[in-house]
Amino acid sequence: MSQFQLKVLHVLENKYFQNAEVVAGHEGLLRIVKWAHVLEIVHVDNFLVGEELVLTTGISLQHGIEDFMTFIESLIDKNCAALCIEYGSSIQAVPEAILAIANRHQFPIIVFHEAVPFVRITQDLHSQIINQQYLMVSTLESYSQTLNKNTVLGQNTDDILQNMYNELKTQIMFSIKGREPIFFPNMTKSNRQQLLALNKYAQQFKHEPIFIFDQHYADLTIFREDGLFSEFELLILDRTATALAQLLMREFYIEEKKNIEDASILADWIDQKLNKEEIYKFIVSHYTNYSQSSGAVFVLATPNTVMKAQEDIVYSKLYYRNLFEQHGFIPFLFERKSYVIFILLHTKDCRAIREILNSIFTSLPKTDFYKKQQTQGFQIAVGKVVADVQEISKSYQTALETLYICRKVQTSSFFYDDLHLYHLIYKLQMQVNLKEVINDYLQPVIEYDEKYNSKLLETLQVYLQSNGSKQQTANQLFIVRQTLYHRLKKLESLLGENFMKGHNRITLEFMLLANSLIDDKS
Repeated sequence: MSQFQLKVLHVLENKYFQNAEVVAGHEGLLRIVKWAHVLEIVHVDNFLVGEELVLTTGISLQHGIEDFMTFIESLIDKNCAALCIEYGSSIQAVPEAILAIANRHQFPIIVFHEAVPFVRITQDLHSQIINQQYLMVSTLESYSQTLNKNTVLGQNTDDILQNMYNELKTQIMFSIKGREPIFFPNMTKSNRQQLLALNKYAQQFKHEPIFIFDQHYADLTIFREDGLFSEFELLILDRTATALAQLLMREFYIEEKKNIEDASILADWIDQKLNKEEIYKFIVSHYTNYSQSSGAVFVLATPNTVMKAQEDIVYSKLYYRNLFEQHGFIPFLFERKSYVIFILLHTKDCRAIREILNSIFTSLPKTDFYKKQQTQGFQIAVGKVVADVQEISKSYQTALETLYICRKVQTSSFFYDDLHLYHLIYKLQMQVNLKEVINDYLQPVIEYDEKYNSKLLETLQVYLQSNGSKQQTANQLFIVRQTLYHRLKKLESLLGENFMKGHNRITLEFMLLANSLIDDKS
């Protein structure tokens, strides 16, 4: 660890410190020294940035204990490494009060009992610091080249962690969300449990998160008993995390290529051309530990015209695959026309799956990824959650219905289960001429709006949604109450005085929903 760090303890080995004495702060000798600085003034705020070894003859400290107090407290506040004082005509001893402060803060005070050349000391220490920095940069460059070379040779996770351990010789943990963490070098079960029982934010740990497609996918962690991590260790941690992220991306792309080969089988699955035994055989060929599970189909509708469309689609597939895997799903996916179809299996029951999916799609609209997709014209839908893999075709069909509905009307949900009334309208539309039925109830209002360019239909819809509250309706429509009264009076003349009562109201609400779904202008 000290190969690329100069500490106060090492400074004492310098030839000019042979007769020096540590008079306070012995417990702080492991402090890092990043520079050496000569100071002969009390107020030091503008001259220090931290971790300097300060040298002084004490010429400004001889006038009183108050100045000395201000000086030592400023050095401690600035996180300096240590204070070196040359005894001479200016100062012959450090006051006990100053020694007490230094001991309390574990801040080393070193005294020279004879004159020493400060210029030679700073030259020696600066040369040592610069050489260590150069060696650290060279070692990091060599380490990065090794990682890049091994990437070409097809390195795996163990190879990367082995390279990291060779440099740091400290305990490493690599954990992908939803999986057991990898310990390198390996540890006994009891030692693992002890380590995992510690607070992960404790100073003995340093974490580097690994993000894949804006998702926090994994963590790379190093552990030190003393919690004293060097700059070199943190840089190695950062570079290794980058290499692991690249490896994971490569694995995702390999998996994507494999999915293309499975596309014909998956198409037969959702088209009900496979029996249960064939479905299980296919699943087990990918996941040997597979057991009976529930599932659902997620459909991603891709836009027809997007710049770099294919790259966006590949990125989207990898993003959603990663997102679903993070939540315990087994995803199978393939493309059909302008759709990317995900078959999602899970070991939990239907209700639990619905809750997991709801959690995913509640947070998704807040992401930059989703917002970008919306501007590009991507759309999503989730079909019915089914209890058996043979029913996946039903989930697929309901996902397509849901997608159709979401395209036609503004909905607050992507789920089939949340749009039952719209699905009923959709199925009715397949059986009867629903437009004629709608006209039987709403045609007078629609014709009036067209003739006079009024907004009676919109007013009716908001009035029903507001449960007949005139104040809420007026506020939502941004009109005065008198204007609303005039519109309601007109609606009564067109629909009848009892249009807000009983079955009349229910029928109108249903017809308004139906009209919004089948209206070609939507």
